[in-house]
Amino acid sequence: MRARDNPFAVERVHAVRYRPLGETLEQILTRLDRMNYRGAIVGPEGSGKTTLLEDLQSALEARGFSTRMIFVNDAHPFDGTTCRRLLSELPSDEIVLFDGADAISPSCWRLLRHRTIQHARGLIVTTHRRGRFPTLIDCQTTPQLLQEIVADLLPRDQAISPDLLTRLFAEHKGNLRDCLRHLYDLLATDALPA
Repeated sequence: MRARDNPFAVERVHAVRYRPLGETLEQILTRLDRMNYRGAIVGPEGSGKTTLLEDLQSALEARGFSTRMIFVNDAHPFDGTTCRRLLSELPSDEIVLFDGADAISPSCWRLLRHRTIQHARGLIVTTHRRGRFPTLIDCQTTPQLLQEIVADLLPRDQAISPDLLTRLFAEHKGNLRDCLRHLYDLLATDALPA
């Protein structure tokens, strides 16, 4: 299968938005408002934290809030100098959306927290573990959620066995991103079981 025809190509997968289990995005936004726009999106790898953070940014901007997204990972480190420079530029009406709170040092975290409390409208972070900041939502995945996403990505005349999806979900420990990458590889090499 050609890469552009693969239903699990990156651009198609990125078009899939976060699906809260048992609540709506509007309910999450209401809770965020009650938390004074300060909270953590908690969950393991591939559970939708970044996607939800992006969706919250869009929803907040649609409501008239000014936001600033900061991504931290190996390619985008966040050392003390970067932290101080960025935080010195914060307007008081901005909500900071910080993807990757686990990837910064304790001293950078303390500075980020302190400066955003004093100088920003809010701070929403993603993290793998509870405890660093009040939890806004705990992102969870299920085999059923994987099945729904796969059904949405596949052409109507194509299906993948629920047993295979359940097996992939277990193999990848609930990481939906890795499950979808695995499916991409299976289709790319015509190795998808019948």
